[in-house]
Amino acid sequence: MERLLEYLKVALANLRSNKKRTFLTMLGIIIGISSVIMILAAGGGAKNMINDELNSVFSGMIYFYIDDEAKANTKEFTEEDIRYICDNAGDHLYGATQDMNSIPAKADTIRGNYDIYIDCGTPAREFKSTDKIIKGRYFNYSEYNSASSVGVITEALAKKLFGTTDVIGKSFEINANNSSNEITIIGIRETKQSNGVGAALTGTTTDVIEIPYSCMERKFGLDPYKSRFVLLLADNEYSMECAERVQKMLESRYNVREEGAFGVESWTDAAKQYDAILNIITIFVAVVASIALLVGGIGVMNIMLVSVTERTREIGIRKSLGAKTKAIKRQFMAEAGMITLIGGLIGIVTGLILGTIICTAIGAKPAFSIMSIIVASAFSCGIGLFFGIYPAKKAAMLNPIDALRHE
Repeated sequence: MERLLEYLKVALANLRSNKKRTFLTMLGIIIGISSVIMILAAGGGAKNMINDELNSVFSGMIYFYIDDEAKANTKEFTEEDIRYICDNAGDHLYGATQDMNSIPAKADTIRGNYDIYIDCGTPAREFKSTDKIIKGRYFNYSEYNSASSVGVITEALAKKLFGTTDVIGKSFEINANNSSNEITIIGIRETKQSNGVGAALTGTTTDVIEIPYSCMERKFGLDPYKSRFVLLLADNEYSMECAERVQKMLESRYNVREEGAFGVESWTDAAKQYDAILNIITIFVAVVASIALLVGGIGVMNIMLVSVTERTREIGIRKSLGAKTKAIKRQFMAEAGMITLIGGLIGIVTGLILGTIICTAIGAKPAFSIMSIIVASAFSCGIGLFFGIYPAKKAAMLNPIDALRHE
């Protein structure tokens, strides 16, 4: 232990005597370590932010669909199917609604014409979004059954169309599918502040009006896509139980006994895929960034070789006074390890700072991993020791007489 401390003291003294060169040697290690820490922190923060955004959009939903490969005895779901499921699916369920893409439309108001989107479904569609109704109410089954021309708009769209959110009871003309109809606003949905990641991934927009599916079908003459519907859960914990129950209900309703008759997708399954993809991307970028560590290690080896050349006479004197080959080797290994250890520590601090700055800039919380910091530190020291082996061996194997003759 005493010898190790002595090696470290001598190594530190030698590094201090060449501060500028030592720092330049450390620079590659610092860049490599800080890059890896920064990318892992920023990548983890971005992944958590994306998952939070997507959870707010898709959590608590199970999608049922029919495709060309399905074995179902039907090509589309009916209104009766959805009503049957809502009435018989049991607890932990808000209901079910048709699943379809937003329909582009034109809104004609006293302030002008605007591009908007129409979303439609059953009254259960209220729970497809986590944004709450802040004024008025959502349409009910009475209005749904009578295809009433009523709608719920977002807070942002209310301000855009009327300049205010006090619009309950107001009407405006909507043009869609070459048809026109006047819609009365009965509710306002809040518009949450978003960093835009969820909107970019899901294609969601705040310029949306939600109307009954029956109104879309009868008043605008549009026959929406009926091969999908979404089950809206009151408690996501029971998603598997609800999915199995509804699947059995559909199989019984259509007299199907083969597995896979109806396709089922849940957000839990999709979230696992997103996580896997984001983890692969983060790891790949981190591996690319760690190439800088390899470059830094080569820099350490080059400087240590220069140090061996500069200190050849010193090595000869030490060996002539009885210094063992192992002692010379350990001395140079200690110097290489010291360079990478100090460079690694500086790199870790720099990476933590840069990771925090990047996450703050994108609106995410940095996700620092203690394990990644430990691995980065160990890898940094390992790089130094690995690339210090050759210079240390070269120094240790010098012939004392030749070393003493060296100028």
